[in-house]
Amino acid sequence: MRWCTGWAGRSVPPVRPLGGWAVPGWDAVWAVGRPREQVRAVRAGDTALAVIGECGAEDARLAAGLRDVRCSRWRELKAWPGSYLVLVAHGPQTLVIGDLAGQHPVYWRQTGGGVWWASAASALAALDGAPVDAVALAAHLAIGQPDLMPARSLFRGVQRLPPGWLLRIDTGAPVVERFEPVEYEPVPMAQAGPVVAGALRAAVTARIDGRRAVSADLAGLDSTTLACLAADHGPTIATTFTDPRLRDDDLAHARRTAAAVAGLRHRVVSGGPGTVHYSGLEDLEHLPVTDAPNPYAVTAGIKRAVLAAAVEGGSGRGVHFAGTGGDTVLSATGYLPDLLRERRWGTAVSHAQARARVGRTSLWTVLRRARRASHATPGSSVRAAVAELREPAGPWLPGQRVPLSRVPLLAGARWMDQPVRDELAEALGLAVEQAAMVGPGRLSGWTERADLLHPGRTWPVGGPSRSGSGSRWPPRTWTTRSSVPVWPCRRRSAAPRGSTSRCWPPRSRTAPSRPLCSVG
Repeated sequence: MRWCTGWAGRSVPPVRPLGGWAVPGWDAVWAVGRPREQVRAVRAGDTALAVIGECGAEDARLAAGLRDVRCSRWRELKAWPGSYLVLVAHGPQTLVIGDLAGQHPVYWRQTGGGVWWASAASALAALDGAPVDAVALAAHLAIGQPDLMPARSLFRGVQRLPPGWLLRIDTGAPVVERFEPVEYEPVPMAQAGPVVAGALRAAVTARIDGRRAVSADLAGLDSTTLACLAADHGPTIATTFTDPRLRDDDLAHARRTAAAVAGLRHRVVSGGPGTVHYSGLEDLEHLPVTDAPNPYAVTAGIKRAVLAAAVEGGSGRGVHFAGTGGDTVLSATGYLPDLLRERRWGTAVSHAQARARVGRTSLWTVLRRARRASHATPGSSVRAAVAELREPAGPWLPGQRVPLSRVPLLAGARWMDQPVRDELAEALGLAVEQAAMVGPGRLSGWTERADLLHPGRTWPVGGPSRSGSGSRWPPRTWTTRSSVPVWPCRRRSAAPRGSTSRCWPPRSRTAPSRPLCSVG
């Protein structure tokens, strides 16, 4: 389990994370389960900067970032290769910035004369046993647009910092500010192509340190791209999962690639009874712990087999590249309605024909999906989703037949009980009434954000390791300054341990798991 946390307030923090180590140069910032080389900090006078995670900035560039802090150039701090959380101190102010893809999310809560922030919402919920927010959980499962309730985490009282925003804490008072634009201007392919290629190469380089073994999935275009870039730095174990029931050409493609790229060492993982979808879900103790229900738990058995092959004969420690999220980076699923709305008929038909061939469907099916969305606004999209939720769930439809929308309903909405659907519809309606729908003008901007953040939630707390086993939920999360631990409540009564009001209710392993209570 890897996470980080900190306290900003007038008083000394009453607790600290158990098993965490203090970040050098910071009074109340801790990292838990993270290697020390992934936490770097610089300081000059009353200005300090720390990066937590995989950051490719050299030491000199990191030190130069102090000038960006003094000039409030926050976007410059997020332009370095890698995926990392940024922590800033400037005078009496503390700022926390997560990454745009949600790999290092930021959550916060105000309590006891200060503000706790963390990269794991469940850790903040453990401070007082905050229960799951049922409406937020239903929205997570049913709606493919996380920005509809941007500040709401899955735990009551724990706030979420949306990507592109920063948390500013001044003398214990939190303020949330946007630092990224709502929408980016389109860039011509000739100009954007080299930039994306350079960014991918730099991202791979930032994660290869010469000490850890390197492996990668080798299947489709996304994973193949990363595998080839990794092979440029040295020997890379490339793994391909195959099963007779799979109807794709990934294995043939992988073998051709491995034969052409000298640095790839190809290993084929053959499927079996334990490497099918939903395998292993009955053993909840061995599932990775996440802050949110995770669709990748469905394929955990397959991923364990792939990672086991990657580390076979090795130390079990290393970095593994996968193509998850590549479609979001290399394409925009909602751009066809944008072409129709901009009356670029010829381009729209040409791209629709290409997508129809890839999806093995008709041109008119592709255009029908895009047509309704081309006339919709953010508000009308939400109202349509509310109306659909208030009606009984309809029959299942293949993904290619579901109309595109700024507020798409996921498959999970269809199996929810009607009272849950009604409660979610009411919450969405209130959200639209109470706040203006601020978002990208183009539909592609909305779908890109949704597609990016859902894979971004893959392993925010703990995930599959190169040794092939998932992280266990720790028996203790927080400790008081007098070293009184925070123990799991499990299913036992909390009366012998303290106030029953400070215990969590039981939750499923994938939601995440075990109840905690605090004492002392």
